[in-house]
Amino acid sequence: MKKASILLGSILISFLLLSGRYKTLPKQNQSITENVAALYESNFHKFQEEVEVLAVLVNTTTFTDQLKLKEQVKKTRLAYKKLEFIFDYYETSYNGTYINGAPLPKVSEYFQAEKIIEPCGLQALDEAVFEDASKENFQHIKMLANELENRVSFISNIHLPLHLKSSQIIECIRSGMVRIFTLGVTGFDTPGSVNALEESFVSLQSMETAFLFFEEGLTPEASSKFESVKKLFIKGKKLLTSNTDFNSFDRLVFLTEVVNPLYAGLLEFQNLIKIKLEPYKKHAKNYLAKNIFDPDFLKTNFYSELVYLPLDNPKTIQLGKLLFEDSQLSNNKEMSCISCHNPSKGFTDGLPKSKSNQEGFTTARNSPTVINAGYSTRYFWDMREFNLEKQVTHVIDDELEFNTNFDAIIGKLNRDSNYVKLFKEAYGGIQKQDINERSISNAIAAYVNSLISINSPFDTYVRNETSEYPENAKRGFNLFMGKGACGSCHFAPIFNGTIPPFYLESESEVLGITQGFDTINPKLDTDLGRFANGLSIDHHPYFKNSFKTVSVRNIDLTAPYMHNGLFATLEEVLEFYNLGGGAGMGLEVANQTLSDVPLDLSKQEIKDIIAFMKTLTDTTVFKISKN
Repeated sequence: MKKASILLGSILISFLLLSGRYKTLPKQNQSITENVAALYESNFHKFQEEVEVLAVLVNTTTFTDQLKLKEQVKKTRLAYKKLEFIFDYYETSYNGTYINGAPLPKVSEYFQAEKIIEPCGLQALDEAVFEDASKENFQHIKMLANELENRVSFISNIHLPLHLKSSQIIECIRSGMVRIFTLGVTGFDTPGSVNALEESFVSLQSMETAFLFFEEGLTPEASSKFESVKKLFIKGKKLLTSNTDFNSFDRLVFLTEVVNPLYAGLLEFQNLIKIKLEPYKKHAKNYLAKNIFDPDFLKTNFYSELVYLPLDNPKTIQLGKLLFEDSQLSNNKEMSCISCHNPSKGFTDGLPKSKSNQEGFTTARNSPTVINAGYSTRYFWDMREFNLEKQVTHVIDDELEFNTNFDAIIGKLNRDSNYVKLFKEAYGGIQKQDINERSISNAIAAYVNSLISINSPFDTYVRNETSEYPENAKRGFNLFMGKGACGSCHFAPIFNGTIPPFYLESESEVLGITQGFDTINPKLDTDLGRFANGLSIDHHPYFKNSFKTVSVRNIDLTAPYMHNGLFATLEEVLEFYNLGGGAGMGLEVANQTLSDVPLDLSKQEIKDIIAFMKTLTDTTVFKISKN
């Protein structure tokens, strides 16, 4: 009879889990991983139910029921936020492409290769239901909802049941904290509703619930750390509910008093309970980092796996510095890498477009800084290169730049006894010839990769290494990550376009950059950017006038700005964004990714954002990465 009761109870619990009515299982009868997996599956089915309700709603109502649509999309998104920190960890590509990626056309290397995938998923729905009600928009919403239902049904069949490890649960939570800070409270995830704070609260609460399963059987030391982490979750929820106004929410306090301490505390707790560090998936984050703004939070070697030699070798870095500064590499022996990337100018040249080797001609684009260039998956303004080593070839071959070839350079270097010695020390024995195309490219890439700059006044403040930080910069950070929407394209911590929380892909944007900064009679710049980079995967209308999202670190050193050097000052840059880019100034800009709605930033707010960006300047000069 006892066995029969236990069996009946198990069947009942299983049914309740699947129906979404039972949220947790008794801890004494289940392991941590089983409890979290059961809760996750329950939440997933609840989300699936909300998606199905949404699909029924759009198929049985009319476009006039806009309020019902908004309410159901909100419910569906909140249901998803309970499971996203785990789902995104295990199904990153599928999530970003079909479930909760940005509401923009995209090309995915995993799905429908080299074909444009139209905007879809929860963010597209969030945006669509807040557009003006019309029959056409309603048909779009209907399509999005029906597609979402099909895709959630498909992924549930191959994704569930999920088998977890304790270490992966904690890593999911830590990655979820990165997501909340970079994509949640910034408004990236909620382009229509701007319901960022409520969604972030639900995400945080769900991660807290998963963490609480670790409570039993702890040592006194681990129990103490458990309690301190639990308090941080409580504090985070309080901050997210005590001020629900998107524009005035204090993101800096949330970062320094909740996000960073939680990120560190979770790792310390994992070490105390002796759970092995064994990430399930490969990504750019350094699992051992304790702070989102630690210098080693991201690993540059993640982006350079296929290089000739690892880029962290001191010998190759020093050799690369010599090559970087050596004009004999160019055909006329007058140009070097430093000609366009001068350390005294933040590794730029201070010109709208760089000088060429031909009198009276410039290169096609502005010279971007190479500081922190290693934190990216694509290179050059038009993103035509995937490999930091191969960047070198583009410069050597270009008739306006070095205008030469590797054979000529190899000949020159072989006639220099010092280079012969240095190449032998760094690359001896790999090939018959120590000085070759790969070793030259590798050395220069190693030097560029070593130009790490993550030790600015802002960094030291948010790492709690100093208590001094200007009040206007504090306001500016909150505007940058909130009302100004800068942080929804320039992602922390590098503040470039490499997408959190796993930093696996780098973005470009269509901003509607003009030929001159004429706000009355603007003319769109004719540079087609990524669309014309020669890669078939990028040759889509969506990428016309699209350019890489570069880092704003050290931006105070790198004027003028944009691919064509359009803006001489940061004030001009902010004015352009404040107007809504080219489309906001009245131009027809196909597929502009920047919202054309004016930001309504005051003059003081613009000054504050600039004050913050200036605190991202790091002139401690550029140390060798330890990654």
